[in-house]
Amino acid sequence: MTNLRKTYTSIKPAVDERLEAFSALWKRGSDVELFQEMCFCTCTPQTNAHRGWTAACVLAEKNLLDRGSVQQVAAVLRASGVRFHNHKAGYIVQNRKTFYPDTKTRISEILADDDPQEILCRRVSGWGMKEAAHFLRNIGFGDIACILDRHILRQLERYGVIPAIPKTLSKTVYREIDGAMKTFAKDCNIPLAALDLIFWYEETGELFK
Repeated sequence: MTNLRKTYTSIKPAVDERLEAFSALWKRGSDVELFQEMCFCTCTPQTNAHRGWTAACVLAEKNLLDRGSVQQVAAVLRASGVRFHNHKAGYIVQNRKTFYPDTKTRISEILADDDPQEILCRRVSGWGMKEAAHFLRNIGFGDIACILDRHILRQLERYGVIPAIPKTLSKTVYREIDGAMKTFAKDCNIPLAALDLIFWYEETGELFK
């Protein structure tokens, strides 16, 4: 825990800057920017985050977020190196029907619920608990839920928060580990959203999305 605190202290300015950028997206971002973030989170399962973000940016540059067909979106995802591009393109187009335009209004309604992570899982095609948590963090609500990807799980095992990485993450197991990570963040006196970024930094050597 001492080493973790040292890491946090050393990179805190960069972490704070990144968290402020996430919050700014919600406060000042447009509907298309918020929907782009949804698309990014849809692309990331089993895909490098940089490739997922590249795909989301290309979709925005080509004006395919709001009008691209499944085939057009899939072509961008494939070219960007996103795995399962056909399925994810279908999810993106389906989510457009539900969340775009008026993306911020739709998300605001979900944030008003007692469990926005659960509601996002139900309403966003292609999302599970991790993707919902990822989106919440990336729009400035990183205190709601933990992003339990393989990088975070390895760090949680390393610090003894969990005895071992589970072979499968059922919703029940996810919530149990989520609770344990939140307790660990309090014990370390590190904000939950910051802890996620620190774990990512220790795993990859960078701060990203």
